Amino acid sequence: MRSPKVFPLHAFSCTVLVLAAACWPLRASAQRAARCDNAQRVRSVKFSGSPHFDAVTLAASIITHEPSVMTRWFHRGTAPCLDSLELRRDALRLAVMHRQVGWFQASVVPVVDRRPNGVRLRFAITPGPEAILDTIVIQGLPEPTGDGPAFEAPLRALENERFDRTRADAVIERVVAQLRDAGYARATSPRSLVTIDSAAARATLALAFSPGRMVTVGDVQIEVQPLRDGHPRVATAAVERLVAIHPGDQFRASAILDAQRDLYRSESFRLVLIDTLTPLNAASDSVLDLRVAVAEARTRAARVGLGWATQDCIRMQGRIVDRGFLGVGRRVELSARASKIGVGAPAGFAPALCSGALRVDPFSQKLNYYVGTTLTNTRLFGLPIQPTLTVYSERRGEPFAYLRETGVGALIELSRQFTARTSGTAGVQYENGRTITDPVISCSRFGQCRPQDFALSLFGRGVGIVSTGAAHDHTNDLVNPSRGWRVRGDVRAGESASDSVQSLRFYRGTGELSTYLRFAGGVIASRVQLARAFAPGAELVDGSPLLPQQERIFSGGQSSVRGYQQNLLGPIVYVVSDVKPETVGPNGERVVVVKDGAGYDRAVPRGGTAMFVANLEWRRGFRFFAEELQFAAFVDAGNVWESDTEGFRWGNLRATPGLGLRIVTPLGPFLVDVGYRPYEPVAGRALFFTSGDAQGSAGQILCASPRNAALSRGLAIFDCPSTYRPPSSRGILSRLTFHFGLGQAF
Repeated sequence: MRSPKVFPLHAFSCTVLVLAAACWPLRASAQRAARCDNAQRVRSVKFSGSPHFDAVTLAASIITHEPSVMTRWFHRGTAPCLDSLELRRDALRLAVMHRQVGWFQASVVPVVDRRPNGVRLRFAITPGPEAILDTIVIQGLPEPTGDGPAFEAPLRALENERFDRTRADAVIERVVAQLRDAGYARATSPRSLVTIDSAAARATLALAFSPGRMVTVGDVQIEVQPLRDGHPRVATAAVERLVAIHPGDQFRASAILDAQRDLYRSESFRLVLIDTLTPLNAASDSVLDLRVAVAEARTRAARVGLGWATQDCIRMQGRIVDRGFLGVGRRVELSARASKIGVGAPAGFAPALCSGALRVDPFSQKLNYYVGTTLTNTRLFGLPIQPTLTVYSERRGEPFAYLRETGVGALIELSRQFTARTSGTAGVQYENGRTITDPVISCSRFGQCRPQDFALSLFGRGVGIVSTGAAHDHTNDLVNPSRGWRVRGDVRAGESASDSVQSLRFYRGTGELSTYLRFAGGVIASRVQLARAFAPGAELVDGSPLLPQQERIFSGGQSSVRGYQQNLLGPIVYVVSDVKPETVGPNGERVVVVKDGAGYDRAVPRGGTAMFVANLEWRRGFRFFAEELQFAAFVDAGNVWESDTEGFRWGNLRATPGLGLRIVTPLGPFLVDVGYRPYEPVAGRALFFTSGDAQGSAGQILCASPRNAALSRGLAIFDCPSTYRPPSSRGILSRLTFHFGLGQAF
């Protein structure tokens, strides 16, 4: 079987180098660097008894650290000396951490195990009883206006829970922010009094708020500092338009934050300051004046780049940006890209510089290009909605698959940041062009083998798509979350036309829910993904509606079911070459059958119209190795199927366990995941491709699947049975799939 290597040697070497670099002791220890005997050097630091914090969090909160993995394993560097003063301070730090989150009687004793080759430390934590916040006494909060929830509702949710002072302070600040956003500009943090009953492990919290009077906006003064000496280029009226706060408006803190965000988003200013002019101690005054001060920035820039890629050969790109086009807040970008330079006409001057695959690829014989203009406005008619318009023309290709030439394409998008965590987008896209494709290639790579199939598999003359999506992120970290949840979804509706079918309407929806929580010293992450594609009234091809190939659903890979390679979960078509030829019938039609035990040249995913994927992962950092390392154990399950021919069944899901390694870097976690596939290869249709003859006859696509004597004659492609099952190896390595990437899998 000729299949691509999934774990090449150079990838393994890069992984080892990254791992070594991450484990290298880059951070200087805060402990004393004084000289000491080996018996006074810290060899290990451990923790016991904490009911809330894991070892990684506790270690990050103290000064005393154990030596790095390079020092412990390879004796590179020197272990830190024990500092008895810092040791006592560390014990106090750990005790305060636990008292802040509800264990008021927590105590920490450092246990020192002295040995000839160094000191082993263990911080023994005794938390004591958990303190419960049984009562909250609230004074001074006004009644909400309209049908909004009561201001005290978030505070009441803290009652009868463990008295976590950090959480309580965060909730109090949120209530104060709600007051300021409701017009109480002078609302400050309330006076608080905590009463603790140590014997009963109970606490009472009394809060006295002073919101003051409801405030409206007075004058809005705008100051513009020019980029150079002289008059400012930006008019104050343009700044006022972006601020969108007018005299007489009710004071809202969120409106000020939105104004500051929009001014920065315009990219016309290097500094934005919004402040009040009326003294805040004037409690009797119900009007506040605002001062908006901005400093101009350079608004024009140009950039040119040159590179080389395996599938693009030499490529170039250029961009010109004007961030003050027709006024502040309007941004225009002219961009141009070209690839296949060196092999594609009219720039095929150096084919030797390109890969051998590109030199024989029929769809790389022309220069690929993109020319487009993007216009962005910070606000739409004064509303907090950011519109974007892109008009473009391009030629792009997928090697050995297709060449897409778009004469004119346009995309209009509207995006809005509803809150700091919630955003939404809506867009309309239209393309007019043509797709050049080879029926044989379309059949082998996309599983679309009839003329009407590959005519629609890639967008035809024109296609229009309307889409909308929304996302809400309630996690504590966008890159490496450990608590919270996030949800996102989008819906697409489109219509496509081709030379063989006048019109085809299709719809597609996707949804995703992820959760994160701490467990057993690490993080449990879970995710569920759903997707469904429809094409009402479309012709059924091989039991599936005739969808454009881009709208079909694929799964498997690094961010999906990790026991499979990218997109290879679900229905598969196999391309074979080791076949047994026969000639039967009076017409001399050619019949081929794949030999028993023969391998395949490549596997091609057909995709489907429905998908379900569920992921469960536990990841944890172990300080014994290095603080920059995380280990992960996961189980992924899911499948892709044709919803018109089969329904969802739990028994059809494919579950693949695996292990992973995460290396914390400034750009995010670098991951290495190894998924194990316990299943035999899925049975599918086997196809054999013949070459043309000297008389100019085109090659044929023949069914090569095993079949009985009654089906010995040649079969049409879509009558070909899915009875070919590739040979499977009993070795474990052949069932492993390796994935590398930057960022968590989800």
